[in-house]
Amino acid sequence: MSGDADHEDRTEQPTAKRLEDARKKGQIPRSRELTTMMVTLTGAVTLLLSGGALGEGFMALLRHQFSAAVLAGSEPDELPGIFLSCLLDGLLLVAPFLALSLLAVLLSSWMLGGWTFRLSFKPETLNPVTGLQRLFSAKSAMELAKSIINVVFVGAVAWLLLDSASDELLSLGRQSPELAIRHSGELLLRFFLVVSLPLVVIALIDAPWQWWSHRRELRMTRQEVIDEHKESDGRPEVKGRIRELQMAASRRRMMEQVPKADVIITNPTHFAVALKYDERRGGAPVLLAKGADEVAARIREVAGSHDIPLVSCPRLARAVFASTELDQEIPAGLYLAVAQILTYVYQLRQWRDLGGDAPVMPEPVVDDIFLKGLADGAGMTGA
Repeated sequence: MSGDADHEDRTEQPTAKRLEDARKKGQIPRSRELTTMMVTLTGAVTLLLSGGALGEGFMALLRHQFSAAVLAGSEPDELPGIFLSCLLDGLLLVAPFLALSLLAVLLSSWMLGGWTFRLSFKPETLNPVTGLQRLFSAKSAMELAKSIINVVFVGAVAWLLLDSASDELLSLGRQSPELAIRHSGELLLRFFLVVSLPLVVIALIDAPWQWWSHRRELRMTRQEVIDEHKESDGRPEVKGRIRELQMAASRRRMMEQVPKADVIITNPTHFAVALKYDERRGGAPVLLAKGADEVAARIREVAGSHDIPLVSCPRLARAVFASTELDQEIPAGLYLAVAQILTYVYQLRQWRDLGGDAPVMPEPVVDDIFLKGLADGAGMTGA
């Protein structure tokens, strides 16, 4: 009763993690009926397409190996070698048939549950009590009943087929070897095709049932789903790792924007902010990148490699860093100071291109009231 109650509590479909864990343990849906059907059907199709060539190959082999000339010219101790050579040549003839059958087995496994390769030894498998429990379990009883139905069903079809073809089978002994081999191939092809039909029906019933039964065994309680989410997504180390990856991706994107900046304003060592003013768009300058300590050093490094001007203005650098987020315009309280910096940068470019008197770095006018409000709201200190 407790087992039934526990099973009734498992109302949730298995999660992707539970399915993957089961796969790692080798628990995947399998249908022997699907595999049998695929192999039989593959054999029938192979015989249909290449049965004539296969029969001719066997006739040529037998005609050569057991001809009167070969047997008469061979010593008794050479006969085992002749039979072995005949056997190897016969295996080569049926090698494509065997290879396609193996492919059918692999394909049937992939179609239902995928491939898994796992070698393990469990001491409990040697326990006879555990073996008897598995032998007399409900699943084993179901498999036994299914096997009996399959044998009866397929056996009945095979019996009807053999009964209808009994006269043809008996007539093979009165035919020439070449005709008998050709006729045998036709009978074998017919047998494969007819026997494959009930196997198709059985496989179409068994494969979905095996898939449903597998997922039913892996169903979870609502609490198990909650616990799994907590374990996988709620662990501090997982959250920390996710944050690290997100920050790293954000820094990479930010660093890609630094070469587009008009100026880098620095602290000069602890802070760095990259500003861009687009005259066509209008508005205020936009913050492309900002960083402190190591990130600030990286911004200065990237700016230096792309010839972006670096201007040291500690109060303004800290103010922009504290007040502005990435891809946002600077606040109105910093318009005048940033305009002075950009004017100096444009004059610096003109001086480099045309020469003349070098521009003088101004002392940017930063609104003290704005800085005081920023310091009160964000804990920013003065110069």
